[in-house]
Amino acid sequence: MDPKAEKDKSKKLLSLLKPAKERGIEIKERRAIITGVFSCKGGVGKTTTVANLALCAAENFKGNVLAVDANLSAPNLGLHFGELDPKVTIHDALAGEMPIEKTIMDYHGLDLILGSIAFGEEVHLVDLKGLLEPLRSRYRLILIDSAPGIGAEVIAAMKICDEIIIVTNPEIPTVASTLKTFRAAERLKIPILGVVVNKVRNEPFELTIKDVKKALGWPIVAVIPEDVKVREATAAGIPVVSYYPKSPAAAEFRRLGEFMIKHVAKS
Repeated sequence: MDPKAEKDKSKKLLSLLKPAKERGIEIKERRAIITGVFSCKGGVGKTTTVANLALCAAENFKGNVLAVDANLSAPNLGLHFGELDPKVTIHDALAGEMPIEKTIMDYHGLDLILGSIAFGEEVHLVDLKGLLEPLRSRYRLILIDSAPGIGAEVIAAMKICDEIIIVTNPEIPTVASTLKTFRAAERLKIPILGVVVNKVRNEPFELTIKDVKKALGWPIVAVIPEDVKVREATAAGIPVVSYYPKSPAAAEFRRLGEFMIKHVAKS
C-alpha cells in the first residue's frame, strides 16, 4: 500500500477513536422519567393503579421499570405483590443502614422498592430526591406511590417527580378534594400528565366522566370500572392485570399501561 494512503488511513482511524464529544457526537445520559401517582383522599385506588401500571410497563420495558413506595407513614404497595414483610425497605435506606440500590426487589421483571408496614416512628422531612436520583440512570420509568393528602410527606414525594398522575373517584366529595392536589402540583410547577377516574359504577349519584373532566380541567387518561376482581387480586397479592387479565378493570389498566408506554417511548 502507498505510504501516504497508509498514513491517511491511520489518521482516519485515530479520529474515530477520539471521544464521541470531540467528534461532535452528543451522547445524552440516560435518565428515567419519574412519574408520581397522587390522590388527596385515601381509598381511591392510587396504589392499585401504581401496581398495575408498573407491571404493564415492565412487560414492555423489561428490567427498566421501578416502582417505589413513598408512602412512608403507611406503606402498602408491597401487599399488592404479596410482600407482607419485605426483607429490605426504603426505610432501611432512609435510616442509612444500606444504600438505596440494595433495597431493590424483583417481581417478575419489575423492580420494587417497598416500605416497612411495621414502621411506626414519626416520619420527618426526608430528601427523597437525593435518595432516588442515583437510580435514574438505571431505568426508563420510575413510578412513585405517594401517601394520600397534601401534607409534607406528599409534597416531598411530589418534588422528585417530573410529572404526576392524579387518581380520583367520580363522586363530588372526592373530586372536590382532588382539586387540592391539582393546586399543590401547580404551586410546585409539576406537570400533570392526566387523571385516572377509578371505581366507576355508573350509578345515578356519580358524576359523569364529562363532569369530572369539566370540574378538574384536565385530560382523563383512564376510566377504571368498579370490579370485584380487583379486590380479589389485592387479597391474593397479585395485580389484577396478571390475576384476572380478562376482567373489565384489568383491560382498562392495560389501556392505561399502553398510554404510559407510548408516552415514555416518545421522551
